Amino acid sequence: MKAKLFTATLVLFLFYSAVSAQNYSIRVSFHTNLRATPSLQAPIVELALAGTTLNVVGSDNSWLRISRNGGEVFMADWVSHSRVQASAPTQTHNTSNIDNCCFVDRQCATDQEWTDGYWAFQNDQCAAPAQTQTETQPTTSQVDNCCYLHWNCSSDDDWLAGFHAFRSNQCVHRGLAIEGSAAFVAKIEQALDILKRRAPGWYDYSIRGLNKIKEVSASVHTGVHVAGRTSNISPIHTVDRPGDRTAAWLAGIIVHEACHVHQFDAGLAYSHLEGERACLEVQIEALSLIYPNAQDPFGLRVVLENIDNPEYQWWLD
Repeated sequence: MKAKLFTATLVLFLFYSAVSAQNYSIRVSFHTNLRATPSLQAPIVELALAGTTLNVVGSDNSWLRISRNGGEVFMADWVSHSRVQASAPTQTHNTSNIDNCCFVDRQCATDQEWTDGYWAFQNDQCAAPAQTQTETQPTTSQVDNCCYLHWNCSSDDDWLAGFHAFRSNQCVHRGLAIEGSAAFVAKIEQALDILKRRAPGWYDYSIRGLNKIKEVSASVHTGVHVAGRTSNISPIHTVDRPGDRTAAWLAGIIVHEACHVHQFDAGLAYSHLEGERACLEVQIEALSLIYPNAQDPFGLRVVLENIDNPEYQWWLD
């Protein structure tokens, strides 16, 4: 009887330990959609502003379960965020959910202003003029960890090291090469610009995943060489569309191809049905920020819903 009681107690202890171990805090790097259920088709309950700290209480496949305002919402785990480390240096400002003076008393519209605001906050100088930026400081806005740049981070220790390295100005960003005709380069630059302005988290995600975007001939399929981190784009995807839709369409492709690299790096399915499904979901999420009021501007949700049908499996062509 005692043995049975001990076993039951041990099981309960391990269960509650496992549950409590899942609880931790994250800080979103950019404006992020929080949804009612773990699905891109689910209603958006709230838009968490950049810098918001969220309490993670579990996970559901590739979605984080967030405790929020007395209930639970879901956030895609591929969205750019940092783990809040208990041992990280404590902020001296009394507002816990922010790490940038742009959230306090500054009007920030450019990357440089966001970067100045970040460094001023670290030195508790929000009420003072921003410090002069040095050439060695990273210029990517709203980022506080080298893991968001080019570091491959998988453990808490990696993230903590990335946090300290960023504060010491020891991140080196590799940049993104664009190879092709002048017209192609111009269109890709426009795509990156619209991605950076309307969905900065996915812009960061893309430049962390890709080293190069390359123009290829019409006889070569659009795709990505994951080991070489190179996205090949054929002319069929660069045809002119009304308004800014050419740039938006290419921005979605860039995010999609970067997803394959991230899946590969993480040891997850990065090709065939499962890989394409995952990256199509990522592409749709990015486009929902580029066109927040459009239901399905490029018909991709229909493709996702029918992706098990060979007629919709473009990678088999």
